[in-house]
Parts: sequence; structure tokens; C-alpha cells
Amino acid sequence: MALLYLQPIDSEIHLSDYKPQQVGFQLQKYVHEGVFPDLEGVRIAFFCVERFKGEGNALRRHLYRLYMGNWGFQIADLGNLPLGETEEDTHFAVKELSEYLIRKGIIPLVVGGEQHITYAMYRAFDALEQMVNLVTVDAKFDFGSEQELFIESSYLSRILSEPPVNLLDYTNIGYQSYYVAQEELDLLEKMCFEAHRLGNITADLRTIEPAMRNADIISVDMSCVQTRDLGLERGYVNGLTNREICTVARYAGISSNVQICGIFEIPATDMAAQLVAEMIWYFYEGFNFRTKELPLVNDENYTKYIVPIEDIQLEFFKSNLTDRWWLKPGGDKYAQPQNHIPPGLIPCLEQEYEAAVQGVIPERWWRSYRKAL
Repeated sequence: MALLYLQPIDSEIHLSDYKPQQVGFQLQKYVHEGVFPDLEGVRIAFFCVERFKGEGNALRRHLYRLYMGNWGFQIADLGNLPLGETEEDTHFAVKELSEYLIRKGIIPLVVGGEQHITYAMYRAFDALEQMVNLVTVDAKFDFGSEQELFIESSYLSRILSEPPVNLLDYTNIGYQSYYVAQEELDLLEKMCFEAHRLGNITADLRTIEPAMRNADIISVDMSCVQTRDLGLERGYVNGLTNREICTVARYAGISSNVQICGIFEIPATDMAAQLVAEMIWYFYEGFNFRTKELPLVNDENYTKYIVPIEDIQLEFFKSNLTDRWWLKPGGDKYAQPQNHIPPGLIPCLEQEYEAAVQGVIPERWWRSYRKAL
């Protein structure tokens, strides 16, 4: 059983007094060795990957004292996963745990450890036989190391190249241009993947919503947050603010496609622990407002807009319930229903429809067209 890889929560945390309205009182907890909580009805479960004993305590001290929203679902804390003797041992345990929870209809939140654990979350879909979309929130692309631009052992290189290849689409959110080589941007462009520069998304954070709505896996590297909001003296001077990263977490929760989420590279500061606790809270809050939408032909809940541009006919769909938009992609590659997105449609923004009316073909349409060639 995959849960046997986990260790219980420290007694000093779970035995503290919590008010009935607080997270620490409400959630299901793994507190006794081998006696796992009842996961019936649980929709989201997190576990901490501990680099050293007790690392998850700081996070729990903050998370458990937050007050629950008016949420109609159960959450669980499955305890701690100690690092394996090797990196591959850790990957195997995370993969098995993630697959087990996803099969039970539970969203795993993997908290702590290094971001290469994203590879293990991705490999959980091997047995599920599903193509997936990956979104990383990171200040740079993890193709290489400080010494080399591209190395085969980097987690992102492994995801892109090692069989079985389950990756349908990849998006980076929040990269900072001065930490990214032009060759890396060229590679993403060649593969028809998407990258959002920090300055562009902070000007209007709503621009990332379609990518989050289309994601199956979300991986957050906490170094994407500016240093002063993490309580650090060294790090990235620029980055997402504490409020912005909480908005990202809410977008991740509200997306009806997201099946697993990881938060990695968490600094060992009290401020960082508090921020991650609030990110988890916002993920729960977003999940509470999930709306499963599936635009279909002649569905009265959606309005279809046809925009002809020269010899191209663009088709947009707008939800009359949530005002969210979709676009029919170029080419026939995605004409058949996918197992995680509406049949033949990709999420987009209203601004892209407005631009199309002015004769501008959306960039995401061109990417889908190039993929279909």
C-alpha cells in the first residue's frame, strides 16, 4: 500500500488545541503509525516531503490555525514522506502515492523537497494512461545547471524526452528574462510550448488563467517569489509577490482539470512557511468554487462566436455561467475529445476574441495549428 511510505504527524502539532472552525480541527490527520485516516469523501490530501525530521512542523503550525471557509468537501493531512536513500527512491514513493490518490479521486498536494519531484508527479500518469498538460511557476527553466545550458538529467529534460512521453502541453509562468538563455526560449518556441514573462503577468495576472484552467499538473518553485516576501537575505530581488502567488494557488484550485499540485524549494524561514500555508488555504478556497464546464454544440449555456479572418474561420465559445472563453484550435490534431479538456477546444481570454475581431489571430491558435502539422 502506497500510504506505508508515510510517517505520522508529530504529536506536538496534532495534539494542540484548535477551535472547531480551524483547519487543524477539521481535517483528517495521520497521527498513529499504520492507522491511516478514513479517506472516504476526502477531495484533497497533502503530505510533506521532509529533507530533515520535523521540517513540516512549521508549515502545519501556520496552516492548522487558519480558519476554514464554507467548504463542502473534506481535506486530509497524510503526514510526512522522508527522503529516500537516493533521488530515484524518493521519486518512486511520490509516484506511487500520487497515483494511488488520483485513482481514488483525491488531489495530492505534494509540499516540500526540490522541484525535480515534479518528474515523479508526472510519472504517476504512466499507469493512468493519460496525456497531461504541465504548468510550472518558476523564475527560470530547469533544462540545465549553472555549468551547462542543457543536461539530460534535469527534470524538465527528462519529462520532454524520456518514454513514455505523456506530455501534451507545457507552460511556464513567471520566468525572468535575465535568468533565461535565448536558446531555452527558442526550444520552447520550437516545441510550440508557452512561457509567460514575469513583467507581463504581473501587469494583469488574469492572463495566466487559461493556462491554469488547462493544466493537469502544477509545479511551483517558491524561488519565483521575491526575496523580501520569503524572509530571506539572498535570492531573487524580483519575483511574484505574496499576494500574487496566493492568486496563482487559487487559480490552480479553481481549475477543474488540475489533478495534482506540488510546492517545492520552500526556504527554511517562518515567513515562507506562513506563505505556503496560505497558498494551500487558497488552493482549498479555489477548489470550493470549481465549475466543470464542457462547451458543446447547440448548448444553451454557451454562446458561439465565429470570426472570419481572410481564409481562416475562428470559433470562440463563451460560458453564459462564468464568462470564461474557449477557442477551437487550428488543425485537426485535437478534433477528437481529450481526457482532460473539452472536445476540440482550448481555454482562452475574452481579449483574444476582441483582438480576433480586429483581425489579429491569437498566438495560442497558431501554436495549436503548428502542433497539428
